Amino acid sequence: MKKLSYVAAAILLAQSAHSFASNGKLVGTVIDQQSHLSGVMITVKGQKATAVTDYRGRFELPNLKNGEYTLVVSYMGYDSVEVKVKVRDSEITLLDPIILNSQQQIEEVVSVGQIFRGEMAAANNQKNASNIISVIAADGIGKLPDRNAAEAVQRIPGVSIERDQGEGRFVAVRGLPSQWSSASINGNRLPTAEEETTSRATAFDFFPSELIEFVEVSKAITPDMEGDAIGGSVNFITKKSADDFVFKTSFALGQNELAEGTNYSANVVYGDRLLDDKLGFIVNATAWKRDWATDNYEPRRRGESENFGIYRLELRDYTGTRETYGLNGSIEYDLDNGSISASALYGTLVDDETHYKHRLRFDKDRVELQHIRNELITEMNGLELAGVHNIGFNKTVNWQLASYENEFKYGDKPNGQDNSYFVMRFDQKNVGYVGLREAENGKSYAYNLVDGGADPWNAISNHFANGFALDATQAGLSWVELYKVYVKEKDRLVANLDFEWQRDSDLTYQFGAKYRDKVRYADFADEFYEWNSDEFGTAPTLADFTLVDQPGRSDYLSEANFNYQAQFSQVATTEDAMAFWNTNRDKFRLVDGESALISNGGALGRNFDVEETHISLYGMATYQMSAQLEILAGLRLTQTETSVSGYTYLADQQQTVETTQSNDYLSVLPALHLTYRADESTNYRVALTRSFARPDFGSLTPGATYLEADNKLDSGNPALEPTYSNNLDVMLEHYFDRVGLVSAGLFYKDIQDPIFEKRSIGNYNGRDGVNIVRPENGDSAWLAGIEFAFNRDLGFISPQLENFGVMTNATFMDSEMTIPERAGKVAIPRQAKELYNFTLYYDDTEFAARIAVNHKGAYIEEHGKSAQSDSYYGANTSVDFTTSYQINEQALVYLELNNLINEALEYYMGEKGRPLQVEYYGMRAMIGFNYQF
Repeated sequence: MKKLSYVAAAILLAQSAHSFASNGKLVGTVIDQQSHLSGVMITVKGQKATAVTDYRGRFELPNLKNGEYTLVVSYMGYDSVEVKVKVRDSEITLLDPIILNSQQQIEEVVSVGQIFRGEMAAANNQKNASNIISVIAADGIGKLPDRNAAEAVQRIPGVSIERDQGEGRFVAVRGLPSQWSSASINGNRLPTAEEETTSRATAFDFFPSELIEFVEVSKAITPDMEGDAIGGSVNFITKKSADDFVFKTSFALGQNELAEGTNYSANVVYGDRLLDDKLGFIVNATAWKRDWATDNYEPRRRGESENFGIYRLELRDYTGTRETYGLNGSIEYDLDNGSISASALYGTLVDDETHYKHRLRFDKDRVELQHIRNELITEMNGLELAGVHNIGFNKTVNWQLASYENEFKYGDKPNGQDNSYFVMRFDQKNVGYVGLREAENGKSYAYNLVDGGADPWNAISNHFANGFALDATQAGLSWVELYKVYVKEKDRLVANLDFEWQRDSDLTYQFGAKYRDKVRYADFADEFYEWNSDEFGTAPTLADFTLVDQPGRSDYLSEANFNYQAQFSQVATTEDAMAFWNTNRDKFRLVDGESALISNGGALGRNFDVEETHISLYGMATYQMSAQLEILAGLRLTQTETSVSGYTYLADQQQTVETTQSNDYLSVLPALHLTYRADESTNYRVALTRSFARPDFGSLTPGATYLEADNKLDSGNPALEPTYSNNLDVMLEHYFDRVGLVSAGLFYKDIQDPIFEKRSIGNYNGRDGVNIVRPENGDSAWLAGIEFAFNRDLGFISPQLENFGVMTNATFMDSEMTIPERAGKVAIPRQAKELYNFTLYYDDTEFAARIAVNHKGAYIEEHGKSAQSDSYYGANTSVDFTTSYQINEQALVYLELNNLINEALEYYMGEKGRPLQVEYYGMRAMIGFNYQF
């Protein structure tokens, strides 16, 4: 804390080190015929003074001496405009809006075409930034078939996403783990809450893209940004108060290929300015309901010593209904010397899921049929209060107070007391599997071709004998499982204070402080109940229920080369299964030895509470050394104090005790950014930065969770240190007059204390031979890569092609780290080798169409004991299409098509011929109508 005090004192001394003449200030806005323009460069002719308009089109030029000046207004897609202005000492001069109209543009299509317009905003913001960033504007988001915040950024160079049930969820930058990147809303990192993830990565499938105005992806962060961003920072900027009357509506209908029912989405935006334009507000509400279905198979394997034998083949058939709702409201009041604003944000995802799972237990000679029902609810809300205050003509104070909360819970399935992932399992024994092979342990497994077996990766046999049929009268009720998860994370207070001082036209200082008070609660239990046959006789069979055809049975896994649906028997409805449980709950008894509970030591790693505070101070300066060269340098200090309360199992005493452990550390994060603007169209950029990643919440728990099915103990480690990275980024950008760019860059990350999963064999709670997994800090790692981007219409080839364009980018990476139990070097977990996007579009101001290809290379999800036992997330290529027609100035119709080639989600062990999970979603389509009053 002493170091932070010294920095604070230095800031105060710096503020009082100089005195100034009482100069004047210019304040203005830049607009076109449709809206305010962000990213517009304002230069003072003959001076070094420059400004860039913000996301409301505003700019300020402070600390100008008395006199007349000529402003040069530059925005790609329009001719530059010169404006004569006069500055008076000790006065703020408010300029009339500077209008870039259709008569000034290079090509009329640039102003009107929706695709071109989005590219204009993005390119201008990127070009005029002081650091290496990529930007998506609202127009760009709205014309891509992307329905949540994660999907909105997948087309940015170096950015990729992870999916769940076919929808984007987690965001990663430059192929690194998603928890190594910072995902924030309006500059504040969001709290996390998700069913199975205990990391710091935010799942964004609950957040609709319609609430977003801009997305900024910073590949090299500056000191005024939060420093826990090794990969980069993804900042989602929500819609703020309106600058004029706006009322927009949209509505769409659609369907998912594998699901029944009709999907819909609706969105409305309303805003205006009141009280002589001093008060502005905006309200944005959105809803999206869709029926979905997933076909999945998952071979569960033994280890390398048993040649990766498949001891269980799971055939999973999912159907469900997802509902996403979002609300954003913002209000702003203009003061004489600034403004104050307030915003509220809400987003939720409700997923009502029905799941039938056939588990073919080759090792136990039985079939297990699970009836599963659950309702997953993720809910986030946030409040922000902020102010901007001008002090004199060259100083500005910005402040913000905010609070955010994110919660995951199960809905009232099977009832309001047993909220859980509900499973009712029926077992048919003595199946008599054929074609299996006996392993050294005496058990029989199925094997893929790569392991000397007879089963291709996409046609794994069910190994039933000819004539075998599942028989409901032989399928006895085995278990009822209540899988319970509750996660709530809250940033009780986030406070920001920033002070900006433009000493003169060449030099600007910025200082600031940030405070976050965070809590996180995680509760978990996995309860198994068996029928109490001692008191109530033989357990029921599946035949005792009213049976129906399994939903989706007729076309289940039609992509696979095996007729799995032929084996399916009829099933009970999940409603009947839950009703039976609710009526007969007293006839079941908890089986302690099979359950994972705090009391038996089996669920300690998932039950913990975290209290954490982050205190940051920063200082930086931006120096315009010449008309071409800009230097940004500074330092950020972040103190993290973490306290984790959980449970520890004492093996020698065979009891569980509560425990609390703490971990505090100071992160010193310098940064240097150089931008050389060779001309109005070309930038050379170099950045040297230091960033870090805090250990995941689940890794800090003092307890452990035992997974009986895998004989594995996942343990925590409260003593983990954060991971640090020294980063070098080099980028060349060239921008075309007709809205486009070509860029190339190199990046290198020198990483210290990376966290890896250490594996050992030991004893736990009386069980021998347990695979113990514990996170530890490794020695070092590195990541290096190259990045390319090219966006341009094709008018440079031929004037007849000016309405066609391409947007393409590619990132190629490699990495190395050391794992103590592995010989040689391995790649960083979750680091893909390549990412690329290719989009071909047509836009003639009325009709627009775009086809987009997104590819993410395979990467190691988790390291095993050898290369063959590494688990991989397979390469994924998606193809989407969207088209729209502008009926008139107010109305537009559009069509969206996702996942045109029905790309599968794949996990595998060592190589593709040894799958761990394969999942198909089918195509989804929506047709909609937008209207602006």
